[in-house]
Amino acid sequence: PPPPPPPLPPATQLGIHRSANRSAQMLLKSVHRLARPSLLVAAGTFAGEAALRGFSQPASVCESAAAPQLTMIYFPVRALAEPARMILEFGGVAYEDASPQQAYGVPWKDAKDKTPFGQLPLLLVDGKELAQAGAIIRYCAALVPALVPAEPLEAARCDMIFEAARELDAVNPIVNVFRGEAFDAKKAAFFDSFPAKLARLARQLRESEGPFSCGAAPRWCDFMLYHNLDNARLLEPAALDAYPEVRTFMAAVEATPRVAEFLQARPKPVDIGTKPMLEPNVPGIRVKK
Repeated sequence: PPPPPPPLPPATQLGIHRSANRSAQMLLKSVHRLARPSLLVAAGTFAGEAALRGFSQPASVCESAAAPQLTMIYFPVRALAEPARMILEFGGVAYEDASPQQAYGVPWKDAKDKTPFGQLPLLLVDGKELAQAGAIIRYCAALVPALVPAEPLEAARCDMIFEAARELDAVNPIVNVFRGEAFDAKKAAFFDSFPAKLARLARQLRESEGPFSCGAAPRWCDFMLYHNLDNARLLEPAALDAYPEVRTFMAAVEATPRVAEFLQARPKPVDIGTKPMLEPNVPGIRVKK
């Protein structure tokens, strides 16, 4: 087994979360007209220990205002809907999972042209369709302002990490779609460029003084980064072992309240490369019974 991650730095272990009252009031005055997380005023800031040891999270926008009805429409795969789900779980924001058949009443091939761009995932927000994974993730982050940096440069850095993480998106169909020779070829191509990208991401984590990509507090970009690194680890269990800061980051996300429970409960990919599917083969843990 890989060595355990190094201990968190003392500054992280002793961190405490700041009062969120004033910034939360500012947020609620403006949230109705703000769309992107980079423009939102954060409702509070967490320190690393609070993020790792059962802190009491601040209210999401949904707990302070009229909560939208959210339905995540996606296939039963571990791919582009995962970061948005993790954000919603972190914030305690209610949502449902649904397959295209459940959402549209017809198979995906017949429902495809009914969607904005013929692609999934798709988020229904009070019945209105929101497409494109990046837009969905940023919208979900806007509902959980604790994940959104208040300072413009910090917000831009969060966007930067998100975009860098998305350069690993090719891992998704390798885990969920390809089989046989196609799987072998795609996996080899992915891991040909992966080490250099991982080294750069590890440097960003090291410079942030962690355990998260923007410092002691989890941010919305962390869930995109975690997802793609976790999928890479499904293909090669030792893929992240060379970088202690990466292993510390993964452990920090996995210990985050609500997210930890979600990661344990979600369907597991099986038979990768031969007959890939989820077990149980459902789109998510929030499927309506």
